[in-house]
Formats: sequence, C-alpha cells, structure tokens
Amino acid sequence: MMSLNYYRDEAGDFMERINASDGCTEDKIKMLDEEYKLLKESINNPEKLRHQIYDMVFILFEIAFDYGFDIEAEWIKGKEKKQKKYIENSYIE
Repeated sequence: MMSLNYYRDEAGDFMERINASDGCTEDKIKMLDEEYKLLKESINNPEKLRHQIYDMVFILFEIAFDYGFDIEAEWIKGKEKKQKKYIENSYIE
C-alpha cells in the first residue's frame, strides 16, 4: 500500500515534468473552487463524481508537495483527533 506522501510526490513530480510546478497556491485554491462546483453538479453521476474527487485530491496533493507537507503524519494526527471526538467521547455521558 502506498503512503499518502507517495501520491503527494507523484503529483508534484508530474507537475514538474510538464513544467507546471510554479503555479501559486491562490490559483490552485481557485481551481479547487471550480472543481468543487463541478463536484456538486455531478452528484447524480457516479462516473463524473469519481473524476471530480480525483481532480480535487490531485490539486490538494500539489499544494502539499509545494509546501513539503507530511500528509501521512497529518492523516494520522487527524484520525486520532476524530477517534477522540467522535468515538471515545461518544461513550461519555
């Protein structure tokens, strides 16, 4: 199983290979907005919905690559927070 950082690096390497790695984060956020609109429009079309999710994840990996974020560590940290918030605390009354 590949780590999330593997896919982050794959996205970054692809953008470098096509000479598109110098895009600013603000532009990528705008692209995410556009992709999100398309995602909402594709809610009743599973094929389009899958593609929009891919496009959004790819852009997020690009941004993570640009900043050198450790997505794997962030995933684990987020998972632990969700565990505490939604599972462990749900048994406390």
